[in-house]
Amino acid sequence: MSSTLSQAGKSIRTGRPHFTGSHSHLPQRRMALTVVVPAILYYLILRYYPVGQTLFLSFTNATLLAPDYQFVGLHNFVTIFSEPVFLKVLWNTTYYAFITTALTTGLALGIAFLFDPIRRGVGLLRLIYYLPTITSAIAIATIWLWFYQPRFGLFNQILALFGTPPIAWLNSLAWAMPSLIFMSVWGGVGFSALIFIAGLQGIPSSLVEAALIDGASERQIAWHIKLPLLSRVITFVFVTSIIGSFQVFQQVYLMTRGGPLNSTRVLALEIYEDAFQHLKIGQAASIACVLFLIVGVLTIVQLRLQRSDWEL
Repeated sequence: MSSTLSQAGKSIRTGRPHFTGSHSHLPQRRMALTVVVPAILYYLILRYYPVGQTLFLSFTNATLLAPDYQFVGLHNFVTIFSEPVFLKVLWNTTYYAFITTALTTGLALGIAFLFDPIRRGVGLLRLIYYLPTITSAIAIATIWLWFYQPRFGLFNQILALFGTPPIAWLNSLAWAMPSLIFMSVWGGVGFSALIFIAGLQGIPSSLVEAALIDGASERQIAWHIKLPLLSRVITFVFVTSIIGSFQVFQQVYLMTRGGPLNSTRVLALEIYEDAFQHLKIGQAASIACVLFLIVGVLTIVQLRLQRSDWEL
């Protein structure tokens, strides 16, 4: 008590307030600033500034070579939505995203249930089906271009064994998009399967043991216990896969360049060609804003669904 009064009297005499322990938190504050400031600068410079700049350019007639541009309002958006090619591109992207995501999620879920009981050699199995995820996209495209080669490709050679005529996989209006979807499913199913396996391993074993004691079969346990408990994981995988599929670029650029007759042209490829081949930066920015809006809506849907699951 006396020390507190003496400190207060000292503060009155010197005219400066006394803050007990204020200097003791100074190193922690400096450490926090050291960690937080680079992250804030990273997001401001490399994330938010490009997004804001893209939004601004979408309202201009900017080109890649001309330094001057004018504000044109919604002219770029009206132009792209009035073009049949863009509507075709939007449909191609939506079709690719939902079909790829549905097949990937279903196959990954099946693989997870198939491999979950395995205890020996599981590490090797995970490496095998996860390997396409970490393999170079260029290497994968090169191999699959040989698979789809019309005359000497692996798939047509297999068809020839059954007397089926060859198919021009990537040059056919009917088969080009399914070919890309099949390759994308092959490349993405391993990553989704790992997430599902992690979700299955997080299910309490006591629930499964209680169901077995009550006489439930493995199929009933999978359908009535494991699958409902994986609902949040399934929602996460499904929505994030759709978001990634809407941004597809490498597979289309390396395999078909959007052909034949724009049957595989997607939004990201349209942005690239408008910006760097046709030099229409403003129009490319407007398409990027459309893609950003779609991804943003899907992200909000994911957050809402996860929040509903938490409330349950």
